[in-house]
Amino acid sequence: MFSFFKKWVAEIKGGKVDWDEVEAHLIQSDLGLPLTQRVLEKLRGQALSDRTVSAAATQAILELWPRPVRQLVPAADSGPAVWLIIGVNGSGKTTTIAKLASRYRQAGKKIHLVGADTFRAAAIDQLKVWADRLGAGFSAGREGGDPAAAAFQGLADAVNQGADLVLIDTAGRLHNKENLLRELEKMRRVIKKQAPSAPHETLLVLDGTNGGNALDQAKQFHKFLTVSGLIVTKLDTSAKGGAVAAIKAETGIDPLFVGLGEGTADLVEFNPRDYVARFF
Repeated sequence: MFSFFKKWVAEIKGGKVDWDEVEAHLIQSDLGLPLTQRVLEKLRGQALSDRTVSAAATQAILELWPRPVRQLVPAADSGPAVWLIIGVNGSGKTTTIAKLASRYRQAGKKIHLVGADTFRAAAIDQLKVWADRLGAGFSAGREGGDPAAAAFQGLADAVNQGADLVLIDTAGRLHNKENLLRELEKMRRVIKKQAPSAPHETLLVLDGTNGGNALDQAKQFHKFLTVSGLIVTKLDTSAKGGAVAAIKAETGIDPLFVGLGEGTADLVEFNPRDYVARFF
């Protein structure tokens, strides 16, 4: 009797659900197999049709965020808030730092940018241009120098200048190179010598077009550094960025901002409902 009722409801609401098509759509949206299977298991327990399955899938994914995503506010017990910005090459770290600096500068915060990417001179030059343009303080290490020493000196400069927020740019590094991740661990230890509670945020910048590889990146960086939040770039493209949901499901790390362009204003707070709507 119950199975007949489910079939009758489905016929009233629309045609039969093609579960293979739903599964393929979710995987192609980069949700990954474990989360896709978790969503499908939940959906198959409902009386759905081809017209109602998208709304039900949306709701199932939104359950990853039962509470509003926290707002990223510069705060520290004493001295400036220190945010360490990390990620792989090409993810958009330096541009993202400029967007963060612009956002909090407009909110009345005194910003100091630290160029600790001592492996790529162009990164330091790029950050200096942004600092000048935004009216932010600036410090940088020398090319080929110790990035931890650059971070330490940059933080000292920021304290002396009365900064409210210090944004530390780091060199892009592959998540599967343990020696490079250990280098970031060293940077954290050195920063703590000057500000024991710092860094107050460790923000991982992820390229939203990277698909399932973004999940691997998040898991490895989190293993070594305890990532406090994600900033997802390049979601102004056709990429659905489903890996963000997969990361949330596997690690609990929330995306805090989404990059939707190259301009300093193209950084918006993450909204789960707007994000999931991209899938369907």
